[in-house]
Amino acid sequence: RLRRDVTSFLHREGRFLNLEKNHPQIAEELHQQMNLDVKHRMEQMQKRAADYKSFSSQDEATVKVLFASESGTAEGLAREFADACQLSYGADAMADANVEEIDGTTTIFFVSTAGQGSMPRNGTTFLKQLNARKESFAESTSFSIMGLGDSSYYFFLKAAKDLENAMLKLGAKCIYPLGEGDDSCAEEGLAEGLHKWQQGIFPALGLEMPEEVPHIMPVDLLFSKRVVLSEFENIHSIQKYYASIGTKEVRISYVEHLSEEGHNRDFISFTLQTGSKELTYELGDSLEIFPKNDEADVSNFLHEYSMDWDERTVIKLSHAFGMHGEISIGTIFTNVLDIFGKPNISFLQKLATFEADAGKRKVMLDPANLRQLCLDRCVTYADLLLLYNSARPPLAALLTMIPTIKGRAYSITTAPSASPDSVELCVLINIYWCKGDGSMRYGTASNMLRKLKVGDTVFCRMKPGMEPPKHDQSVICVGIGSGVAPSIALIRDRVFANTNGVAVSPLSLYFGNRFEAREFLYKSELEQIATDHGDWFTLHTAFSRDVIGKKIYVQDLVAVNDDIRENLLEKRGLLYVCGNRNLPEPLCNSIIENFANGKTDENSRAEAILAMEEMFICGRAQQEVW
Repeated sequence: RLRRDVTSFLHREGRFLNLEKNHPQIAEELHQQMNLDVKHRMEQMQKRAADYKSFSSQDEATVKVLFASESGTAEGLAREFADACQLSYGADAMADANVEEIDGTTTIFFVSTAGQGSMPRNGTTFLKQLNARKESFAESTSFSIMGLGDSSYYFFLKAAKDLENAMLKLGAKCIYPLGEGDDSCAEEGLAEGLHKWQQGIFPALGLEMPEEVPHIMPVDLLFSKRVVLSEFENIHSIQKYYASIGTKEVRISYVEHLSEEGHNRDFISFTLQTGSKELTYELGDSLEIFPKNDEADVSNFLHEYSMDWDERTVIKLSHAFGMHGEISIGTIFTNVLDIFGKPNISFLQKLATFEADAGKRKVMLDPANLRQLCLDRCVTYADLLLLYNSARPPLAALLTMIPTIKGRAYSITTAPSASPDSVELCVLINIYWCKGDGSMRYGTASNMLRKLKVGDTVFCRMKPGMEPPKHDQSVICVGIGSGVAPSIALIRDRVFANTNGVAVSPLSLYFGNRFEAREFLYKSELEQIATDHGDWFTLHTAFSRDVIGKKIYVQDLVAVNDDIRENLLEKRGLLYVCGNRNLPEPLCNSIIENFANGKTDENSRAEAILAMEEMFICGRAQQEVW
């Protein structure tokens, strides 16, 4: 591999260096032609996009697109829809719009969900204006909403439904039913609900479903004359990107594998030296880590994908990704682009604009085709670019077509009161099995995390998490697998406070995993706390695979134990839940059963349901699920 790389490098770069040395004028012309070709291709693509719309100003558009977005997903989908819809000019945040502007018009909303069913911050004022309005809308006012959420949360799509009800009360006509983008759908994510809604909303607007998304805003770049950049120069450039997204570089100081060696599930504890001033955190926060792609994998992909450039090729960016100046292509693909992430249909729609063959383009635009590829082969963006290699977007377009790597949030197990200078994480390394050939793949973050060792660094930032309890509030914690992490932080905080003379209220932990011998995370610490602080701490465990034919889950214990009813119902304590998205629904049913206390009549069950819902409405119940 090394010999191949060196030979390829010397051959490619040697030719250009010799050309510059012996025929400088020809070399200069070649360099200029390369950049002119990129510019020409992008101008052609932008012309196609411009011709797609029949108007040139926002006032001429007949469809308004608004979004309320917490993490950026709803915003991105709204902008893509506005680009694809021939009747709309662009997409705006609901915070930047006024209720009067939608009176008498057709408005398409994209609304995500924040917290326990709340409207995202950039949509709250607009919703308040709607609810305060007394006068009905004009008869011609119409709308449709694409809601985004996670059905594992109790108030699924509540923000979108609240908006829908407010619009209907004011007399607006719903031209197509609420779209339900459910992030808890393991195979499809939001895509299935989005595609179903799109198939109906375009005909409702009197339009054909667009085959492709024609509007691609290219990255402003030029190919540099420089043959290669030093490692220092690349690091200096990419640090500007990480600074632009508000991250800090922190060092790994400790790594411990928590599960038995050779076990098929790898739980790892990482300690990171964040510093008491560099990266401060609060109890309940998460650490958002921005993973990098494997450099060797990036190199292999680029060598296979392009004959014109590879990871060493130098380009000049003009205010793109927070950077302005020279950087190598490999550094961008390693640190910025989610090239080995799971692709969506939007990417294939964009890629199809560069495919000349109508038959191939039809296959690319078929959502069922992408769905099958993801199931059978766990394809990535890289796989699709190699599979459909006759569709060749210029580099400037490719860099904007591939999404940037998103941060992965991990719950912190330490308490700032006891560990202000460092944070500890509990991480399960995720693997994916491809149904077609039975092969295994790691997620982008897991692939990086599993290789980390003491002394390595990662780029990360703090992310506000669950609101922590006060020491005088009773608490029930439910955590399964690595979801025990935030519970460990709450327990450690109470141990620290109690050890220093502070009185604390009861806290019960319900921890579940598959095998006690191999997956009882933090066993010695938790059992010691139960011994030393048994006056306020109670530990309940459930291991589902220890007894063949008799699976016991945490929700089974929650349904029958008295401390649930005592701490949550009688003392009006707090509930903290963390685990995979299959946990909340059966857990809520168990809480209802416990609150009913053996009574089976309708009134008792109705009262139990209301008591459980009240915890979520009043913020006494919080959850983190994935």
